[in-house]
Amino acid sequence: MTAFLIYVFVTSITPGPSNLYILDSAKAYGIKGAKQFIWGILTGFLFLAVLALCLLFVFENMIMKIEVILQYLGFIYLIYLAYKTYQSSKENMNKHTYQSFKSGFLLQVLNMKSLLFFTTLIGAFILPIANDSTILYLYMIITVFIGWICLLAWGFLGSYLKKYIEQFDRPFKIVMSLLLLYSAISIFL
Repeated sequence: MTAFLIYVFVTSITPGPSNLYILDSAKAYGIKGAKQFIWGILTGFLFLAVLALCLLFVFENMIMKIEVILQYLGFIYLIYLAYKTYQSSKENMNKHTYQSFKSGFLLQVLNMKSLLFFTTLIGAFILPIANDSTILYLYMIITVFIGWICLLAWGFLGSYLKKYIEQFDRPFKIVMSLLLLYSAISIFL
């Protein structure tokens, strides 16, 4: 259980697309202004957890093969997000994008870090110990709870550090892009 909790926490709190976009959204519009976007990401995370459980029952023997495909798709997606983040500026930021539930939900559902997270979680931590569905559901509930706390922490961080981050907007975007590139490369490490 300890290894499971450490994996879930560390993977959830480290920078990834959803964490960074929540931080950026909360920085730009505050927690209240980014509320719908953040709810979209949180709902997308829950959706992925439910989808992972459903796919587990359908494709139990194929999880490792699916993970390889997701790794390559995730790498490409994260490179794209890093480029878009690097290219973004205050002037061309679309306010609607960072405030809509739909865009937050889609960002999370297409987030390959989360897809790989759930695939690895199930394959490495849940399948070996889940001898009945109650344990399986319990582990997924714990996962969603920890994931939500970590995602919300990034939102509060962005909101509270807004004035400091805005002073260094360009370096901040560069650091965010580099963290996304690191996320892309770490898929294969």
